Amino acid sequence: MSKLLFSEFKFSTKDTWKKQAEKELGENNTRIVNWEIAPDLLVDPYYTAENSNDEQVRALQNCQKKDSGWLNIPFISFDKPWSTNEKIKSSLDSGADAIILDLIETYLLKTELSKTLHGIRLSDTPIFFRTKINAENLFEEITKGAGYYLKGGIYNDPLANWMRTGTDFEDAVENISKVLNKTKQMREFRPLMIESHVFHNAGANVVQELAFLLASMVHYLDKLTDTGIAPLLALNRFFYSISIGPEYLTEIAKLRALRFLYRKISRAYRVPDELCKVFIHTRTSSFYDSAHSPETNMIRSTSEAMSAVIGGCDGLTVQAFDHLFTKPNEFSARIARNVSSLLASESYLSAVADPGAGSYQIEMMSIKIADAAWKLFLQTEEKGGLISCFREGFIQSEIENSWQKKIDDLKNGKIMVGVNKYQNEENSDAVPDIDLLKNNGDFVILPNRNLSATIFKK
Repeated sequence: MSKLLFSEFKFSTKDTWKKQAEKELGENNTRIVNWEIAPDLLVDPYYTAENSNDEQVRALQNCQKKDSGWLNIPFISFDKPWSTNEKIKSSLDSGADAIILDLIETYLLKTELSKTLHGIRLSDTPIFFRTKINAENLFEEITKGAGYYLKGGIYNDPLANWMRTGTDFEDAVENISKVLNKTKQMREFRPLMIESHVFHNAGANVVQELAFLLASMVHYLDKLTDTGIAPLLALNRFFYSISIGPEYLTEIAKLRALRFLYRKISRAYRVPDELCKVFIHTRTSSFYDSAHSPETNMIRSTSEAMSAVIGGCDGLTVQAFDHLFTKPNEFSARIARNVSSLLASESYLSAVADPGAGSYQIEMMSIKIADAAWKLFLQTEEKGGLISCFREGFIQSEIENSWQKKIDDLKNGKIMVGVNKYQNEENSDAVPDIDLLKNNGDFVILPNRNLSATIFKK
């Protein structure tokens, strides 16, 4: 076939698209402007083939998921053993593929865990245990009567906890190293989570989230390899838990940029590309939720979930619309769980491995975000790495600037439905949730203080 497909259509330049957009928008053509993702990082309202660097795009696409679909992973908090067991089983029967089990009280571990997991095969169903319990002790309890192969992991980032509370994490790294050695053959059990929530919920922009996440990743790699863990084992058994905000295209690009940056790190440790597979768990954001109009959070989390799956997540947790101010009930938990099921079963996004590929806009945004995050990551490393930068207040100062930018944007007209516009009538005289935003995360980071005064629990 010598004739190119659709060769009857003329090639359109970026200027042609601009003129057409101006014609159709008429007096609203002033809306065709670039926007700022992060300081000094501007993106155009649209891109075309002439903006695309084929080599860069191929490198980016080669790092993306090659298989379609994701795991639907709701949160379930421990209550009582049998009621929690019933909730887990009901959730799995109603669309969940895996569970994040919040154990809460550590003393319950030995006495109640076996009852809580009764009838649940951990070799078939991935369970991620959210706890600050010693990783080695937790693993010993999990494996009692559970068979020789486990799926799931430990939903805990000791380094992030240190940044929140000042809790020492050195012993945790040693315990994680022991669990990694014990689970070498359990390819689907991941004993260490590395999270972006601690940065996201303090107000970080996407560039800061990725840069400081990379710095956390490299710190763990250095510490674990010092204990004798091979980089290949560590890189394949970490999992990354990422907050997804409401900036639709930006969040898609953020996840695709993360896979590209992960590849740069794995290559730096001389791990072959074909042997390295990243697992990215995503969680809809708490930072932007409204307390005045909580029902709007359903819409916001649905948009965030779409960003997550189009961006290529491996696991998705949609948080209940009321989770910030009450314990989610059966209804709010069901709605949250069903968002993922709808996206998979009715949108067919689960049938495509990399839905964002081929979009000039998404490709260019992904490359720009990755480049900016890599630059900030290198700056962090040059200053001594994550620990030094946090102790000296560099990370807090950077995030505080981003936080203030978000507040200024809200005050100056940026719309968030239910937060600063279209609130319920009974709350129309209420102060917008601007001051609430900073407390919506689990914890808040303050700028330029010594370690003991830097972190406080909300």
